Amino acid sequence: MSKQWKFIRLPIVGVILLCLLVGAYLFACKRFLNPDPAATIIKHPVETDPDEALKYWTADKMRNAKPANLPTVDTLDRGKQHQRRPPA
Repeated sequence: MSKQWKFIRLPIVGVILLCLLVGAYLFACKRFLNPDPAATIIKHPVETDPDEALKYWTADKMRNAKPANLPTVDTLDRGKQHQRRPPA
């Protein structure tokens, strides 16, 4: 009976070691290969009365307003691709 117990115990130890190795690998991948954290969102409270903004932006000021500079993007980042479903 001791030989049979020895044969059963060795594969269990191997499985436990394999699980620990896979767990350490997954932890390392999540911890060290994580891309740069996303930019944090900052909220600023606005205490200006909306009526004051309407008084400020007259038709003449709207005509003379210049557009804000938008960020330029050099590469196209497609992100997650969704599969197209065939029409039913």
